[in-house]
Amino acid sequence: MGEENKNWFARHRTAVFGIAVAVLILNLVVLVAVPTQTPVELSQTVTEYALADEAFAQAHTLTLTGTLTKSVLHSNLFHGTLTISGLDGMEEPYTLTLTRENGAWHGLSGEASILFSAGKEMDTLLIVLQGSQDVGADVHFLAPGAASRSAALTRLYTYYPAYRTK
Repeated sequence: MGEENKNWFARHRTAVFGIAVAVLILNLVVLVAVPTQTPVELSQTVTEYALADEAFAQAHTLTLTGTLTKSVLHSNLFHGTLTISGLDGMEEPYTLTLTRENGAWHGLSGEASILFSAGKEMDTLLIVLQGSQDVGADVHFLAPGAASRSAALTRLYTYYPAYRTK
């Protein structure tokens, strides 16, 4: 009886090995092709700063909720809503869609005067509010998690080096 089993395996070991390799390859393809989704929720008090006015500091409550979708085959995407209390046009949930570009999350809202940027895991968010696209326009920004104006400015200059000259 044991001799028959040994002979069966000996005769079919190539097929068994081939099936095992095929299952392993299929698992790897599924792992690479299927995107992973991570929920993101952030609610905190954040300070709005003005680039041109060092004395300006206004507190707001920021709420960000959404889903961070990562994929090897497709571009990574964040889709969610953002609300900022006390800021005109942002007090109601604002639909936000960000894409990964050059190692960071970026998005341009329907209004050309609001820019969004964030770190890889949505950990260092930056919201830039421009009066207009003009070079001399009044620029306000919010950097959740930044402990001071200088930390918020550092984040602004990291994401948008062009503001360093203003």
